[in-house]
Amino acid sequence: MPFRLSTPALLLALAVSAPAFADAPKIDPEKEYTPAYDRCLNSGDALKGVTVAMAGCTNAELQKQDARLNRAYKAAMATRSKARQATLRTAQRAWIKRRDAECQQDLTGGTIDMLNIGGCHLSMTTVRAVELERMARAKR
Repeated sequence: MPFRLSTPALLLALAVSAPAFADAPKIDPEKEYTPAYDRCLNSGDALKGVTVAMAGCTNAELQKQDARLNRAYKAAMATRSKARQATLRTAQRAWIKRRDAECQQDLTGGTIDMLNIGGCHLSMTTVRAVELERMARAKR
């Protein structure tokens, strides 16, 4: 069953999820990954194309980007009034559901899913972390 947000919830999530500045540069998640991720993918079994090793690299980077997202979320919350904190909290919860649903959409049931779902979570989490960092710097 596909994930659906109600129209008001979707509009709220989009409004709060948007980058802090309308003219902010597009976020390329690959440019945001740590150098350790590239080193991991280009060494050992990951370099040989072993799915489990490649997934291990992605999961390690996802942990780093998830920690980044959590720091950015806390920083963005700290710059907001109580009412705006509630709005951001609602938007963040909607974003998590949307990310999880989108990353489940194209799974095939094969071992490649380890890479597909991990890569999807990594990319979306990284982009969201940058968005939240921008929100925190905007001090809205």
